[in-house]
Amino acid sequence: MEPVLFADWYTDPFCSWSFAAEEAIARFRSHFGDRLSFRHRLFPLYSSIGEFLQKHGLASQQEFAPRIGKVSRATGVAMSPKVWEMGQAPSSSEECCRFAEAALIADPEKGGRFLTRLRELAFLDGHNIGDPELLGKTARALGLDMSLIEEALRSGRATEALEEDREKARSEGVTVRPTLVMTNSEGDRVFIGGLRNPDLFILAGESLIREAS
Repeated sequence: MEPVLFADWYTDPFCSWSFAAEEAIARFRSHFGDRLSFRHRLFPLYSSIGEFLQKHGLASQQEFAPRIGKVSRATGVAMSPKVWEMGQAPSSSEECCRFAEAALIADPEKGGRFLTRLRELAFLDGHNIGDPELLGKTARALGLDMSLIEEALRSGRATEALEEDREKARSEGVTVRPTLVMTNSEGDRVFIGGLRNPDLFILAGESLIREAS
């Protein structure tokens, strides 16, 4: 079946709201099945942890930790602030995103599972997902071909993909993570910023399909 709905899902591996949205986006994808062409688009949360904290008026990673609890309470999704409490946030989320781009290039399906696993490692286990050794170990555990990932990184393909996603985010007006942008075969578009009830995602998608019929 040819897809009739196209979806770009803008996230960052180290975004707690994206972690909380895993179930919602999984339900959305399951509902549409072969009717949907789905694409992860990486939109880095920050390039410098110091600048990120300063932007939020904070002096340390530990001060950010309570915000994870707020996200957990607001969404009902269990997550731990340990990664922030232990000062294990990546120095730059760009590196996580670049590696994730390489994983998606190597294998889109396994690359998607890789993104999910990174969020679990960060928000359940408290690991620094910017650690190159951990990134490689996680990719191998999921059966990803490291030679393909290394080639995507070495050749610059992963960097080009990341810049393409960032430029696409800017052109679409994306400012929050996650954001779902859907279009149909006629070019009609729905933009949903932030975590929402999956029924809203599904309703919007079905409406776009009807409009294109």
